[in-house]
Amino acid sequence: MATMGKSRNEAFAQALAGGASPGRAWAEAGYVGHGHRARRRAADPAVKRRVAEIGREKTLAAKDLMPVIEEMMRLVKEASKLDTAAGLTAARGLLAEAARLKGLLPEPPWAPEEPPRRRLTTEEWVAKYAPPGTRRAEPAPSAGN
Repeated sequence: MATMGKSRNEAFAQALAGGASPGRAWAEAGYVGHGHRARRRAADPAVKRRVAEIGREKTLAAKDLMPVIEEMMRLVKEASKLDTAAGLTAARGLLAEAARLKGLLPEPPWAPEEPPRRRLTTEEWVAKYAPPGTRRAEPAPSAGN
């Protein structure tokens, strides 16, 4: 797979191949404004060749995946015949993977969305989780201070 050389040019061609308008592809590639430049760049023969190449690669990839997806569907039928929790779990996983390969599911996220947990101090834990009658009372301030 030959790329366009510069990463922005490649991103522009990828976005065009994905069906974006030249202006939208221009913005997705990181360029700012100048819609006339986007249209001119989209008409460039090198960009047109790259967009066509990306389209061919996607078509070939889809053709290569069809036998794999068909085999997964066959295995789903076999696993669901087992009528056990393990068989149903395997069938569910195979169905999810087949859907992902077909492009129906998004890629799994690389990092969790929620922020990392902070370890509570003993006082915070007791205040949050101790039963109502057992929470430690705050020490009374001494009269002399």
